[in-house]
Amino acid sequence: MRTVLLLDDEASLLTLLSRYLARQGYSVLQATMAEEAIERFIDNGRRIDLLIADVTLPDVSGVQMALLLRQEIPHLGVILTSGYPLSAWRDRDANDLVRLGTEAVEVLLKPFPSRVLLSTIESLMPKCSTLRAAVS
Repeated sequence: MRTVLLLDDEASLLTLLSRYLARQGYSVLQATMAEEAIERFIDNGRRIDLLIADVTLPDVSGVQMALLLRQEIPHLGVILTSGYPLSAWRDRDANDLVRLGTEAVEVLLKPFPSRVLLSTIESLMPKCSTLRAAVS
């Protein structure tokens, strides 16, 4: 079963997305803050297949969390969600997105239909597996 780490500070959205992904057959780790996300990651044996993170969080941005997790899992698939277009992101987040790169990274603007989320996940999963196999 594929594991998704879901990081969003909106509890209702976190619950909604988590239930939807679980119905689609994914194991979901939920976190509302970066520290909690790191705990879930460690508790899960430092194994996840995908990070879905809100860009705008109270402590650490979703982009910064992706950079941190990619130190452990270099080819981790990342979906960043935001209610704001890239042009409205903080400079640090926009610069960190450039550092993160474009390989296995997607940005979804909120609100997005669940089918768009699912197709984005499905398009990223094979890329991540292929990249991991190439490195091993």
